[in-house]
Amino acid sequence: MKDDKEILALTGLRFVAAFYVFVFHIHIRWPVTDAKFLGNILGQGAIGMSLFFILSGFVLAYRYADGKTPLRAYLINRFSRIYPIYAAAALVTLPWIGISMGDGSAAEMGKAITQGFLLVIANIFLVQAWFPQFFDYWNNGGSWSISVEAFCYVLLPFLLPTLTRLPPKRLLLVAIACYALATLPGLVGFIFPDAPRGVYYSMPIYRLPEFVIGVCCYLAFRNGWGEKFKPIHQVAFLVTTTTYLGFFGPSIPNYVGHNWIAVPFIAFMIFTLSNGKGILASSLSGSFLVWLGKISYSFYSFQALVIMFLISYHDQILVRLPALANNKLFLLFALFILVLISAIGYYLIEEPARRRIKNAYATRSTAVLQTAPL
Repeated sequence: MKDDKEILALTGLRFVAAFYVFVFHIHIRWPVTDAKFLGNILGQGAIGMSLFFILSGFVLAYRYADGKTPLRAYLINRFSRIYPIYAAAALVTLPWIGISMGDGSAAEMGKAITQGFLLVIANIFLVQAWFPQFFDYWNNGGSWSISVEAFCYVLLPFLLPTLTRLPPKRLLLVAIACYALATLPGLVGFIFPDAPRGVYYSMPIYRLPEFVIGVCCYLAFRNGWGEKFKPIHQVAFLVTTTTYLGFFGPSIPNYVGHNWIAVPFIAFMIFTLSNGKGILASSLSGSFLVWLGKISYSFYSFQALVIMFLISYHDQILVRLPALANNKLFLLFALFILVLISAIGYYLIEEPARRRIKNAYATRSTAVLQTAPL
């Protein structure tokens, strides 16, 4: 059943973000093109994560800015939306948890058990992104973003009422301040390149400004600020940004170093696509892309499983399917497998679990109301 509030172009855009991240992960391991310009663009696919966070802020503000959803119902909605697939993706990637038993001595075994315990606890409570040391273990190289989202979800009910009440000029100042905060980690990472991997990239506090920018974008959109923009502006900004990445993508080693152009580009695209006008909005609203957008959370969550499997069994796969030595065909093969797994995950885990959790909450709430004294 279609959600009456759904903005179809943004649903399609959600898959574009997940696909960009996936192609990036394939390309950095098995390059799919020798063309320097295109390779530079694909090599910056981590920008897709900024798209996720800004888009998430926009969509959640769109759904909850009216203030009619009780806090408990909001949290249940968010939990039912992300946790079932998140847990499933964690379970199926356990063979790649990455903990070494060392020489098998009691000391090494104790260390491995402690590491495993900390990883499991951090993942259960969605706090793994706060510890950059965890980034290369298990599927944390992908699930860190869910940890970031959980942090933003918890803060939204406290941020949104304040942002909603702001007059337009102050809302603009908040957005500008968040833009500055979103670009600062990239600047610092460029000047001090020896920072531990993942500090600026995956820690929730550094990603929060992107989420808040998404919220501000929706509030500006609701106020009619987007009416003066035309579809041609989308095309111009898209060409400018991709040209920049094509020529200068590798010049900044820190992925968030491109936020100075990526963040306003993403915010503008979301802002202008939301009115459904123009060829880009129409393309993203197509039924197939919208379907892919619906399974995109499963697509993103299970890509770690597919990529780690392909890394572990790459040589064996090529022995059985030598045509996949062509990395372009290998990408298509990996994409097909991932879409298939994602569709299965969406229809058999994500949607049924979401409905059951929400129905259980609704049933319990009804029971409480019925037994409450008058």
